[in-house]
Amino acid sequence: MKFVNPIIPGFAPDPSVVFVEGTFFLVNSSFHIFPGLPIYASKDLNTWTQIGNAINRTNQLDLDQANIDGFPLGPGKTLIAAQGLLAPTIRWHKGIFYVICTNSRSDGKNLHMKNFYVSTENIWLDEWSDPIWFDFQGIDPSLFFDDNDRAYIQGSWRAGPVYDPQCTIRQLEIDIKTGNALSETKEIWKGFAQKQDAEGPHIYKKDGIYYLIAAEAGTFEHHMITVARSSNIWGPYESHEENPILCAFEKQVEVQHTGHGDIFQDGNGGWWAVALGVRNRGGRYPLGRETFLMPVSWPEGGWPTMEHPTLAFEHQWSMSSADVEISVPQKQVKNVFIRNCDLSHYDFTKDGTIKIQATLKDLSTPTGTASFVGQRQKSLSSRAAATLQVPNVNTSTNMKAGLAMYKENYRHCEIYYDFGTSSICSTIVNKLKGEPVNVRRDLKAVGKIDLQIKCTPDSYELQYMTDAEDEWILMGEASTLDMTAYDFTGPLLGIFATSSEEQGNCIATFENFKII
Repeated sequence: MKFVNPIIPGFAPDPSVVFVEGTFFLVNSSFHIFPGLPIYASKDLNTWTQIGNAINRTNQLDLDQANIDGFPLGPGKTLIAAQGLLAPTIRWHKGIFYVICTNSRSDGKNLHMKNFYVSTENIWLDEWSDPIWFDFQGIDPSLFFDDNDRAYIQGSWRAGPVYDPQCTIRQLEIDIKTGNALSETKEIWKGFAQKQDAEGPHIYKKDGIYYLIAAEAGTFEHHMITVARSSNIWGPYESHEENPILCAFEKQVEVQHTGHGDIFQDGNGGWWAVALGVRNRGGRYPLGRETFLMPVSWPEGGWPTMEHPTLAFEHQWSMSSADVEISVPQKQVKNVFIRNCDLSHYDFTKDGTIKIQATLKDLSTPTGTASFVGQRQKSLSSRAAATLQVPNVNTSTNMKAGLAMYKENYRHCEIYYDFGTSSICSTIVNKLKGEPVNVRRDLKAVGKIDLQIKCTPDSYELQYMTDAEDEWILMGEASTLDMTAYDFTGPLLGIFATSSEEQGNCIATFENFKII
């Protein structure tokens, strides 16, 4: 059978998978984006359908202060570290699905971490519980149920500041109903390299032995997956002599930065793994960290070995079911917003019209929300388009509305109409490169404007067209190389509206918003 990678393209880091009753379920990190923790389902490991989001109500938790840190990693290197919902794990036990995660924010020096899990008995309904919070000074929590139903949490314990986290893997036992600790939090592994950077732990029990995997060496060139094992869940854990079991460093392969993964079993007893990676093409990987699939060999009594992910591979495998179709949810689960959005500012009509109430904050706001709704960019070659209505309004209305590519407040580009000056504008923001690049062009009276962002592996072209033109006019162009960085997120394509007026009477009306 042929498999194609990435299985979840575009802004899909830190994957975790569970197999339940003939279906694979997968969750990714979402950081400062709402709804959070997207859930995907598949029957064949090739075709994945988003069926919901584990954080889908604004009152479940607070993302308002999920900020973005920028600090140097070395000469010419800056880390753009998004906060919010980090590194979830999905598990199933006795009829209940659990997603466990960290909600973080940074004050520039210290990381403030709140750990929680949510649950549901019917994952298809996309109805998740309120969070159950538990005390853990770290990130990347995982959940393991032993044969006796006792529940254990493993995580990356952080003893240091943001720029020097000093991570080791620690574990505690909890009451799954309350989140209360039933044991002390104990260190169980320093990691293979013992460089105080062990993250992303998961425990599996096979042949009576506990296997612990972790992600080490950051999340970029040196990223890796390592493994240890013990006859006791509390250790001591013996590190595999052939660690790491996955690492792209110094390999001449397109899929780079591989690490932070999860191992799972299919219905036929076969083993698989998912891991994050980037498609590095000449230093460009604009879609950010994506989810890749690979077969795993795990002999009885032995260690797991992973094949390095490739963009396509053949693997002998027969599905446990001939039915590969996943029902598409009736409600919209792909739309995303920035942090704690006010859903009353958005009006979605059945004919596809979207009305957005402009707010004071724009896409460069480091906290809080801006009036923006979009979707993840899933393809290197794609196109986002929308038609903006331009009614005959007073030019004193200082509203700007248009189409944007948004990674975070450090990097975004947009093409928009400025109602105050009756002009079409483009802006390219890259705080790592200096001041924004702005282009403005006056327009005669128009009733509507077609806006388009043409995405290619090399650039984002900001274009517009009115009734007076019969072709797209280029206003600005952002290089994907400039949008590639040491970062955590991926690009969103969407529509937005901002205004310098505090009144709620600035409404932008869009038609035919689509990404193809």
